[in-house]
Amino acid sequence: MKHFFVIGNQASNSLSPLIFNHWFKKYKLKARYTFLEVREEDIDSVLIKKIKDKKTAGFNITTPYKKNVIKYVDVKNVHAENIGAVNCITLSKKTTGTNTDWVGYLNSIKSAKISKKQKILILGYGGASQAIYYGFLLKGFKNILVFNRSKKAIRFKNVNRYTKKYTLIDKHLKEADLIINTTPTNPLSKKQVKLIKKSSVISDIVYRPKETRFLKNFKENKKIYGISMLVEQAIPCFRQWFGFDPKVDRVLLNKLNKKII
Repeated sequence: MKHFFVIGNQASNSLSPLIFNHWFKKYKLKARYTFLEVREEDIDSVLIKKIKDKKTAGFNITTPYKKNVIKYVDVKNVHAENIGAVNCITLSKKTTGTNTDWVGYLNSIKSAKISKKQKILILGYGGASQAIYYGFLLKGFKNILVFNRSKKAIRFKNVNRYTKKYTLIDKHLKEADLIINTTPTNPLSKKQVKLIKKSSVISDIVYRPKETRFLKNFKENKKIYGISMLVEQAIPCFRQWFGFDPKVDRVLLNKLNKKII
């Protein structure tokens, strides 16, 4: 029996166990997936113990430990290296770390058909936001602005920029084609919401509840729900562990929808 899990400070709220255990059952794999909720002062000792545990085949990392795990990784793929964060670990002869958040997000918005010339606003600049920004850069998007409560550096290869303050966001809201909220709150006022055009695509990476406080502001806009990113980032993790892509079937989607109402 191969053991997998998600580790974070609120991992018990994660729907990753539901997703992966559904796939394990569907493909008759001898594996199980659980959660591991860990306090910040214990994260290093827990990571060391789990990496050494021969029953552990792999695990996911969620907030706020995606950077903590890097020092325990023998091999990082280029994306994890560039983003500076790991969300997927594979254990074999060497410990391999990857980042699937960036591709998970891009795949979640395929139906929106955002072109490389359109204007994208990212609200907040934490770990997931960094991965999303990196993904857009990698695919050739140029017109991306990040707004954050405090000034933060945006640094990737050939990129050296800073986030902008929310006090400067109003004029950009009027022109935005895609607005992505990566914060756990609603960072826009009612007045600012009214500045956004009805053709703008609105996205939130928080997946529970499905209609977040942020998304509830938009009755007429096309919405991208956070659960899409969670599922899409899980697919390449599964592929890394088992060598093939799992199918996102209607049964899985129904299970998830019952959990995110």
